[in-house]
Amino acid sequence: MKVSYSKGCVLVIDKPAGYTSFDIISIIKKKLKVKKAGHTGTLDKFASGVLVLCTGWTTKLVPYFMDMDKRYIATIQLGIATDTHDCEGAIIATHEVNCTFEEIDSCLQDTFVGTISQTPPLYSAVKIGGRRASDRVRRGEEITIAPRTVCIYAINVLNFDKQRAQITLDVLCSKGTYIRALARDLGNSLQVGAHVVRLQRIAVGHFSVDNALRLEQCDELPGKEIKNIDGVYAPYDALYEFGVVEVKEKALINIKHGKHLTADDVVTATEKNELFRVIPEGQKVLVAIAHKQGEVYRCERVFVEEIDMLDTIL
Repeated sequence: MKVSYSKGCVLVIDKPAGYTSFDIISIIKKKLKVKKAGHTGTLDKFASGVLVLCTGWTTKLVPYFMDMDKRYIATIQLGIATDTHDCEGAIIATHEVNCTFEEIDSCLQDTFVGTISQTPPLYSAVKIGGRRASDRVRRGEEITIAPRTVCIYAINVLNFDKQRAQITLDVLCSKGTYIRALARDLGNSLQVGAHVVRLQRIAVGHFSVDNALRLEQCDELPGKEIKNIDGVYAPYDALYEFGVVEVKEKALINIKHGKHLTADDVVTATEKNELFRVIPEGQKVLVAIAHKQGEVYRCERVFVEEIDMLDTIL
């Protein structure tokens, strides 16, 4: 079945540094002439790398992509702290750096790898009273952000430039992890201060920057079919990490009316994790997202648009 950009697809963009996530949404809307698009997790303006966008009805899939793990390459400047914890902020403290590689690596592995408590930066998109924390700070308001639990699965030190006092890290982490906060906390732990000078998100879940679209490539997309284009995914393919439940045609009306799927509805089921893509028998059309509950599959999100479209062609 042909899928259109305006109707709904998932785009994986290699965002250049210097653009906000909302800048990219605006650009994509104009390039592809789509009315509705949304990103699945903010990437800082100074940062580059993977930004997953959903167009059309697939904006309903945004929460599922936001839950995916992230991987970053970050270069951190030791000895200089800024108010935003990145290279765009004002310098608030400087220190001499006499740390050895062993001391830095030991601090990273012992203090920051695993499930940790992390306080997001004041200059962030975290909502306080319905407004972005960064907007409140820029208006001169004093705010407090509560720490949150995140998981950093691994930190690998790729390079330590002792002369510049810069360290480059490969970080694999859960959703909600701020690399700027990691730099801030590392600097505080080492008592030298620190901030991020370069940041690239190289992966979101199974999406890699190696297969992402550059902005200039998006000019060539209108008029092309979605299949066989790196960085462009039909909804079913985009949720590759989910299992699959293939259902009989008669089950579609039950799904539409919010009923559970029983063994009598299911043709085949393949498990990958706790979530499943629900599709009609023989077709890779995403009609729902479900999770298994005992002997039934409970549809937690139903895509009526896709079911209605199937009704017109079946």
